[in-house]
Amino acid sequence: VCKLAFKIIHSMTILLPTWDTTCKEVGMGMRCILWDVLACWNSTFDMVSFIIEYSTPVEVLTDKHYLSLAAYALDEHEWLVLGQLCEILKDATLFFLHGTPNLAMVILAMDY
Repeated sequence: VCKLAFKIIHSMTILLPTWDTTCKEVGMGMRCILWDVLACWNSTFDMVSFIIEYSTPVEVLTDKHYLSLAAYALDEHEWLVLGQLCEILKDATLFFLHGTPNLAMVILAMDY
């Protein structure tokens, strides 16, 4: 999934316009595909949940043989595992978000 996202984001002339067109064809709003960033601790959850939400455009895009993305296509088992991973990451993300104060809470506490 990371490699697919990287290829789409960095192919400004072929894959990115095809991604835009594919999203419109399946009736979904165009959003830039997210990819995992090492410096952002919850970016894996964001990427996985995005891929699950946009599974139809992802499948359509990887089925187009002229784009050479067939190697990045996910089978049913991989989609199932991705859904399970999303649930685990969602629980972990919500736990860590509620367990530690965020910047807005710290700033409000400092103002008083």
